[in-house]
Amino acid sequence: MSLRDVIAEHRLIVCVGSGGVGKTTTAAAIALEGALSGRRSMVLTIDPAKRLAQSLGLVSLHPGIQEIDAAKLEAARPGTTGIGSLGAGMLDQKSAWDDFISRHAPNEETRDTILRNEFYQHLSQSFAGSAEYMAIEELCRIHESGRYDLIVLDTPPTRHALDFLEAPRRLEDFLDKSVVGWFVRPSASVGWRAWKTASRTVRFLFDRIEDATGLQALAQISDFFVAMEQLFDGINERGQRVRTLLEGDDTAFVLVAGPDEQILGESEAFAQRMQDLGVSLRGVVMNRVHTDESLRKQGERDEEPDGEFVLTGDEHIRRAIIEEGGSAELADWLIRTFRDGERIADAEDLRRESFEAGLPDDVARVAVPEFGHDVHELVDLAKVAERISHG
Repeated sequence: MSLRDVIAEHRLIVCVGSGGVGKTTTAAAIALEGALSGRRSMVLTIDPAKRLAQSLGLVSLHPGIQEIDAAKLEAARPGTTGIGSLGAGMLDQKSAWDDFISRHAPNEETRDTILRNEFYQHLSQSFAGSAEYMAIEELCRIHESGRYDLIVLDTPPTRHALDFLEAPRRLEDFLDKSVVGWFVRPSASVGWRAWKTASRTVRFLFDRIEDATGLQALAQISDFFVAMEQLFDGINERGQRVRTLLEGDDTAFVLVAGPDEQILGESEAFAQRMQDLGVSLRGVVMNRVHTDESLRKQGERDEEPDGEFVLTGDEHIRRAIIEEGGSAELADWLIRTFRDGERIADAEDLRRESFEAGLPDDVARVAVPEFGHDVHELVDLAKVAERISHG
């Protein structure tokens, strides 16, 4: 199976991987390929950086979905017919949590109680995995809307990606009724007086929470959980639906990696962790690979028109440079640079082969070369999309 097949056969594609390997650009390119293939496509990021907007030729992204102008899509790959549509959005963590509470609250009073609670306001911005869970929730919401045929999610770098994969379980654990019940006892809401007889360890814990947050911690936490009790069943049910979505046949996880040794090590660990969590890896995009077969062939040999002799390798390059007016010193420097590049490419090939040998046979893989410049417009992004989908 090729990456083109993965894109064509799935409705949700989740791009994961280390930072600095072009993951955001890859996510945008996959979404663009879907649009250029006639699908209603969109890409969503939870990375606050502006790389997604830049790769789409936009000044910035704001919360919500922005539709890319149809004329720009047509110009990205001239001659393409039957073009669909492309939307792009950036998740705002705080707004997403507020919308989440509003959707699940049984009434306005409960909603307002939670939204005004100081503990909730801190929690919605700092809870480990909070942004990741909200991204999955938004992904699920957009999926259920039926508005798009292809949805691509750009996730945080690998060091946070396990938060992303484990976010539904972490939220359910956090809202476990057996734990929450401790906070919603009637005595808890009266504040610190109820804890005069508590152990020194408990008092120390809440003192530190109060020092760290500036909140009257116990009362605020208790009020929050009392209000949240009415949402528990709905949130747990939603968590089940989120997990079903991530593990479903409609969803494909694509790992974006690079040929650097450290990045490949992170990618191997992440792929193994995905397998442990029961999440199927469908594709690998090896990005920013240093290889150029046409340049290598050019440097191999050149036969004189009269057939008297053959110049090979460095001799060919040196002669070509000097014939174009370059000095012998320049020719030698360029040859050294060229050979260094070849050695880098050879080392990358070996590391890639070793990494790919550990992948299941049904995982699609493609190598995308280093383009030499950042992607700042749809025309460049379309070239990346072409390489991803057609190899």
